[in-house]
Amino acid sequence: MSKSRISYQNWIVDIGYDPLVANDPQAGIKPHACLISKRVLPPDAAKVELVRQVVESALESLSSDEREFVVRFHYMGQSYRRISEESGRAIYKLAALHNRALRKLKAGLAPFVRQHYAIKDESDMDCMLCRSPYREEIDRIIDSRDPESTWRPVIRQLRERFDIRIGSPQLLIGHARYHRNGGT
Repeated sequence: MSKSRISYQNWIVDIGYDPLVANDPQAGIKPHACLISKRVLPPDAAKVELVRQVVESALESLSSDEREFVVRFHYMGQSYRRISEESGRAIYKLAALHNRALRKLKAGLAPFVRQHYAIKDESDMDCMLCRSPYREEIDRIIDSRDPESTWRPVIRQLRERFDIRIGSPQLLIGHARYHRNGGT
């Protein structure tokens, strides 16, 4: 996979890839160290360095398997097939690992992106609970749910109090898992 294809598809490469460090065999560094280059930076160096630090922190929050996959796939340009052959993992398991890692990175970087770039996460806007003007109250209702009970009382409360009709608890589970922690 070419570097241009990776850059086109992945924002993270544009932020963190440093070809001068990545292609230096004498550097004696880990493959992902190319993300945090200490070379001379452009005029907006402080901003670039801040972004690099935030991305590095987000990568460090991933499990070692997730971080290894992100580095190999996004930074080193390795294919699913190659990673699968070298790691002994099935491709479908790598796909799940990839999706999980990207969700964690997105959630971890969302507050920074909102604060510094005033960009809202569009995927959260697809969630009817995130779009609701009663979102804070909805989140409190979800938080107050007894983990031992079903979602029925929460679904009933949302319908009665806010006229929000939810057909499946999966929407609530997805909202609680992916939008609440780092979402809008």
